[in-house]
Amino acid sequence: MTESIAVIFGGPSDEHDISILTGLQSSRILSNKYDVKNIYWSKDNKWYLVNNALESIDFVDNDDIFKKELTIKYDSEPGFYLKKKKISFEVAVNACHGGPGEDGTLQSLLSLLNINYTGPSLTTSQIGMDKYVFFTLMKEIGIPVLDKHLVSKNTKPNFSGPYILKPRFGGSSIGVEVVEDYETALKLSRNSKIYSQGATVEKFLEKSNDLLIGIRTYPNLDFSEIEKPIRTSSFELFSYNDKYLDNGGLEGSKRELPATISTEIEAQIKKILTLFVEQIEIRGISRVDFLLHNENLYLNEINTIPGSHALYLWQNIGKSKFELLNDMIEEAKNCVTHWSTEGSDGIALKSAKDIQSKLG
Repeated sequence: MTESIAVIFGGPSDEHDISILTGLQSSRILSNKYDVKNIYWSKDNKWYLVNNALESIDFVDNDDIFKKELTIKYDSEPGFYLKKKKISFEVAVNACHGGPGEDGTLQSLLSLLNINYTGPSLTTSQIGMDKYVFFTLMKEIGIPVLDKHLVSKNTKPNFSGPYILKPRFGGSSIGVEVVEDYETALKLSRNSKIYSQGATVEKFLEKSNDLLIGIRTYPNLDFSEIEKPIRTSSFELFSYNDKYLDNGGLEGSKRELPATISTEIEAQIKKILTLFVEQIEIRGISRVDFLLHNENLYLNEINTIPGSHALYLWQNIGKSKFELLNDMIEEAKNCVTHWSTEGSDGIALKSAKDIQSKLG
């Protein structure tokens, strides 16, 4: 009997549309082996079972995708249901980018439903999504990072502009702006919903280069080739257009793969990542972004569920897209959520006085 899996994509996120692309690609690749159930998470926080043959354009102004709404039950048989029938599958492939699909919210839901899932754990999701927490942790363990400052009218950064303004919680493209001065950063952060959960600034390094690398730890620690994105516009950063829209976006973006860099820089990247995985649990495939400026290397951020799962980064080194996704599924099967009840033996309850006496 063919094994069933689910692919979950979409979600109430700024990166909803990109998630649909990743989800549809993953579904097609995995359908060679698995019975794939496509679960679409809408922008208004509803869940739908959708046809596996859909194309990306079918998710634009098409009410047909809303015909099979799912409910979530949390009872003795928790899971996703179509009317009264449970949608059964062994593993959920998380293809959601940004927002609640990548910040630990979906991870918590799936754990409570006893559903094994691919990609980052709850803890890694939270660390990876919070740019300031991630920066603080990296700095603490001795990994080179650019100083960050939480945008606030009450404090100013201890480094000069120009600055890169970023949402504190968000992806690597949307809401990322170069600003000349701190006052501009304050105005933008006050007037845009993108920064409603906070914003950070860091020093803008002119003529720096982005270097991206994929990393996974199952079945063994493994690095992809290193990519140097090629910007197709005069914009100072590797922008949303560069990454997702120009040349078909995602895997069609212009890039140098492998990047033309010195063996010393490549060795330094891999040395940093080896230290990195000793501190951060990596599940599935993550993409780690570096900045190279005047031969100085900085770890910029981690994308725990990158677009297209960053499968293209392995295209030249003999690993197929199916093999990489299948490894993610096998890894997820072995990840069992466990909550300890050690110490909850009733002794404290037996020795406690009546509740009224504790009210003072």
